[in-house]
Amino acid sequence: MPKQTTPPARVYYHVTFQTRRRIPAIYDEVEAYFREVVPQIAKQGEFVVLEVGVVPTHVHLLIEKAPWADLVAIVHAIQDSTSTSLLEHFPELALDLKADRFWTDGYHYERHTQKSLETVRRYIRDQKRHHGLA
Repeated sequence: MPKQTTPPARVYYHVTFQTRRRIPAIYDEVEAYFREVVPQIAKQGEFVVLEVGVVPTHVHLLIEKAPWADLVAIVHAIQDSTSTSLLEHFPELALDLKADRFWTDGYHYERHTQKSLETVRRYIRDQKRHHGLA
């Protein structure tokens, strides 16, 4: 009888990063475009974006990835791809930010477990209310 193998465990990260100099540059159209392109980037990598929370100065992402997938590479891929496409799609943002990149270089992350997923999902979904925007 063939030995059954269990699928590899998945790991979850709540990742945040902000606009250049924390300038409030993520208005409704930029947010909609960001939400549209992030899943396309995920399809090219070893990860899934489970939640997206957006406020004018920063974004929150809940990322599910394989244990061997490199979180640094994933975040850099998201930042690089969205920065390029946002500035191409909204050229006025480069003037607003006075920069050729949309995001700051850094980011923050916290690892989560299956047990904490619903709490972090709710937190990410409630970002506008948390920041007094809803």
